[in-house]
Formats: sequence, C-alpha cells, structure tokens
Amino acid sequence: MHEGHHEVKDRVTSPIYTFGEDRNRMMLLAIVVGAICLGIGIALGVSSGIARFTYAYLMNFCFFVSIALGALFFVMSQHLTRAGWSASIRRISEILAVCIVPMGVLFIPIVVMVALKWGHPFEWNNPEWIATADDDLRPIYEKKSAYLNSSFFIARNIAYFLIWIGTAWFLFRHSLRQDTTKSKELTLRMQSRSAPLMILFAMTLVFCSFDWQMSLAPMWFSTIFPVYFFAGAVIGGLAATTLTALLLQRSGRVTDEITVENYHDMGKLMFGFVVFWGYIAFSQFMLIWYANIPEETFWYNMRFKNPAWLNISIALLFLHLFIPFLGIMARSVRRSKPFLVIACLYLLAVHWIDHYWIVMPQYNYDSYNLTTEFAFPIVELMLLAGFAGLFIGSFYFIAGNRPLVPLGDPRMAEALNYKNL
Repeated sequence: MHEGHHEVKDRVTSPIYTFGEDRNRMMLLAIVVGAICLGIGIALGVSSGIARFTYAYLMNFCFFVSIALGALFFVMSQHLTRAGWSASIRRISEILAVCIVPMGVLFIPIVVMVALKWGHPFEWNNPEWIATADDDLRPIYEKKSAYLNSSFFIARNIAYFLIWIGTAWFLFRHSLRQDTTKSKELTLRMQSRSAPLMILFAMTLVFCSFDWQMSLAPMWFSTIFPVYFFAGAVIGGLAATTLTALLLQRSGRVTDEITVENYHDMGKLMFGFVVFWGYIAFSQFMLIWYANIPEETFWYNMRFKNPAWLNISIALLFLHLFIPFLGIMARSVRRSKPFLVIACLYLLAVHWIDHYWIVMPQYNYDSYNLTTEFAFPIVELMLLAGFAGLFIGSFYFIAGNRPLVPLGDPRMAEALNYKNL
C-alpha cells in the first residue's frame, strides 16, 4: 500500500525470517563448545579448590539468569504499555526469556550444594554457622536462620523458576499461536495477564537477589540491592535482545522488519537503564556510607580495603556508568548498527564484571584479599564460555524453525511503519 509518497508496510516481507537449515548445525556447535568449556571450567575450578568453583559457578549462573529475566521484563512491559513499536523485535526477547528453562536445569548443582550443606558458596548453609558466631551476633544469626536454611531456600527457589518458566512459556506460546490465528484476543489476553504476572515477577526477583547474592554475606543489610540487581538484569536483557537482532540481520534474516527506528528506541532504553543503574548504585553506597552501620559498611569495606578490589570498584563506576552514558547518548550512535553491536557487547561485558564484583570478594571473606589466583580469572572465564555456549544452544533449540518475528501480531503494522520523532 501507499500513503502519499510514503510506502506503508502491512506484512512481513523479508525472504528469510527463520533459522532454516542452519539451526541444527549452529545449535549443536554451541552446545558442544559450551559443554567442553564448562567441563574444562569445572576441572580447573575443582583443582583450584571446590570453594572457588562454587562461587565462580554461582556468579556465571546469576549473569545468564539475569539476561533471561531482563528479556522477560521487556516482553511483559511491552504488553502492559500496549507498545506497537517493539512488536517486530519482541519475539527475540520471548525466546531469550524461555531460556530460563535450561537455566533452571543449571540451577540443580546449586541445589545439590545447598542440600549437602557444603557451606560454600553460602556461609549460612554451614551447620556450624550459628555455633561459631560471636556472642553479640548469635541472636541475629538465629533470627536469620528462619529464612536462611536449606529446606526453605530450595523450596522457594523452585517456586521462582516455576513462576518464571510459566510466565515466559505462556507469553511465548500465545505469541506463536497468533502467528497462524492472527487473533486479537490473544493480544488482549497477554496484555491482561501481564499485570499480575509482573507483580509475581517483581516479588520473585527481589527474593532471588536476596538468596543468590546478598546471602553470600548473611549479616549484610540493604533494602536497595534488589533494585540494583533488577537494573543490571534489564540492561543485560536489552543488550542481548538488540545484539541478537543485529546478528540475525547480518546473516540475512528479518532484514525488513527490524528497522533503525527499533534500534534507536532499544538504544534509548539501554541508555535509560544505564543511568538508572548508576542512580541505584550511588543511592545504595551513599545511604550505607552516611548511616555508617557496621552490619552494612563491612560489605563495601571488603571491596575497598584491598587495592585490587578497590581498583575494580572504581573501574566499574567508569565502565558501567560514565563510558556507556557518554557512548550511547548521541542519536547517531543509537542509529548506527556497527556502533550498537559494540555497545551491546560492551554492556554485556561490564554486566558480567558487575556480577564478578558482587560475588567473588566473598570467596576471600576473612582476609579481604584479591589473591594471585585472580590475576587471570581462567576458571570464571571458562565457566562463562561454557554457560554462553549452552545458553546460545538453548536459544537455537527454543527458536527452532519458528518465525523470528510475531507474524500475526495485530501491532506489527505499527512496528513496521514506526518512526522516531
């Protein structure tokens, strides 16, 4: 159709919008490489000490779960706001969100660690945790043990994954059905269900951040940390979605449906959440510094007393806030595909460093030492490569040969003709 001098698109026109024959080959390659790297990471980790391995495994697990949760948040937020501009890119986020399923499988080793009461990476899981506490701290330990115990931990974490998997699969399944039915009722159903599901999502995200990262320092108190975890997760989800779309187009897929206008808005969202992350990070630090309560300040002392961890702390401020703030502020950058590829890779890298900074100092809890074994974090990087391969392989498996854009979404026409003002 034509409207004046402007062509108005009302359907998908890309000649290739599925993975096709490449899907099986790429899926197997990613899974095999991931499994090999994961195996090497496990072997190196165990040889370096089982404690270090458990922290490195948890850190990488949290990184990839946060990407899936960030993608799930993006999908629900688009339904809640009745957004049309994002319809053509939303399917990628739907698939990334369903990757929470294999992450649930990779959570099993952590469940085993907790069930066997190893005491690492979770100090509170040590049977002697309360018995060895100082007299003045024992009452606090005893009160926290009502929440921090292996049985309750496992039960509530199973509930988290059931809620996340159910939510992601519900939205993905309805979106797939719409490819053939083109029913507007499915859009209305996803829209109406996203409101209560978002509440459940918020609650589970808050408590999983308590369980997986805050409880590594069981005496630490912070009411802002879940928001900090959320901000990083959304950055990871947006960056992964945008990067996947760019790589798909580079391979000749969905070349017409995802436009520079879509990338521009994804860039604006990433920019906004980078600023939000910086605001939350500063708020948490400022409030803890100002109150100067020992139960709160020790967490930062662990990251500031040792020069090596202090350097990472300062570097993170520039890497995660100032550099991306200046880097993707310009409109021209957000509309340039090559620059966006670099920006997305960069944001994912600093998001991983952020999780490293949160988790790994707890490995040296008593000495505040960044020991020589961290001069090159080979265990952490091998586990990162292993998780990445399995995550990417899962993406190919879930996507199958299904359309990589929601063909029957009634808002696709709006997305195809969307223009930034």
